[in-house]
Amino acid sequence: MKEIRFAMIGFGNIAKTHMTALRALPIVKQLPVVPVLDTLVTRSPERHAAQAAAIGFRNVTDSIMEAAADPQVDVFDICTPNARHLEDAEAAVSHLKGIYCEKPLADTYERSAALVQLTETQPQLPYQLAFTFRYHPAVMRIRELVREGIIGDILQCKISYRRSGYLNPERPVSWRLESGMSGGGAITDLGVHVLDMIRHWFGDFASVKGEALTFVGERKAASGEGMAAVDVDDWAIMHYQTQSGIRGMAEVSRIAYGSDAFDIQIVGSKGSITCDLERQAVPAVHLLSGGTPALPVPATLALLPDEKATMGFAVDTHFAALHHYVLRCAGEDRFAELAPTLQDGLAVEYWIDQVLKGRNC
Repeated sequence: MKEIRFAMIGFGNIAKTHMTALRALPIVKQLPVVPVLDTLVTRSPERHAAQAAAIGFRNVTDSIMEAAADPQVDVFDICTPNARHLEDAEAAVSHLKGIYCEKPLADTYERSAALVQLTETQPQLPYQLAFTFRYHPAVMRIRELVREGIIGDILQCKISYRRSGYLNPERPVSWRLESGMSGGGAITDLGVHVLDMIRHWFGDFASVKGEALTFVGERKAASGEGMAAVDVDDWAIMHYQTQSGIRGMAEVSRIAYGSDAFDIQIVGSKGSITCDLERQAVPAVHLLSGGTPALPVPATLALLPDEKATMGFAVDTHFAALHHYVLRCAGEDRFAELAPTLQDGLAVEYWIDQVLKGRNC
């Protein structure tokens, strides 16, 4: 059977989630090709050599160009800090490697645009952005509910994506807390997912207005000595209108201690849909007419592990996204409208860039 050989670029938590999903894929699903963890690119190859060998990597290196030039590598799975995505993509495209890239595309809108422009020079290569919430079972079901008009015309949608890990100022500064590496805080880390879901369900934005604020201004320095200033946001709010006239609000937070959730509230002319993506695979539908509607069963659910193989929403959504990408690499794109393109990433990063620059959009 043909193999799709991956170079994993980075060895942090998100890279390990990708590895877990890719290793599980041929166990859980019948595939037309075999995904192989071939090469690990890490800043500390000696430190990680034994673990990489145990995982099954053929090669471990600190050279992105060595991995790019290797004829055995087919795909770059980019899991490095945001500021490095562009140079990683440049290496991949220059050697005709496919790209599966963590969000956001890059640390600034301008560099994200350059990344997209670069990939458009080789349109035959398989590209996909890790907007993994498109692969959440509830998000898939909500999309079908909206398409079928179960709650009538959509009037408004409110989303609140709340995480809590950054409230404690004792948490040391990392690349996610440095604008030069991340490009932003909660709005860049979480906001891209929220805006992509809204766009995925309802179409393009006509306007987005908002603000991003920093509440924990100093944190323990990465060196462990003293405190360091923080220049990325902890919380952001965005008010939006889609081109189809739907209005709503999107809140993102990384300091919501005790209230972690990913709350969805959609109101239509005939009822509403509510869901917490942290806890629910099936959204609740509330109809003015009463009763319980028959919920659609999207064909895209086949990309996910079944109930006996689930690894939890966090891994399952990555599993489904990478499953889709592997199928696309094999020429089997059964769900063409589902795959998040790099252009999709650029579309939502435009609006985040406007909010961060304080423009009235």
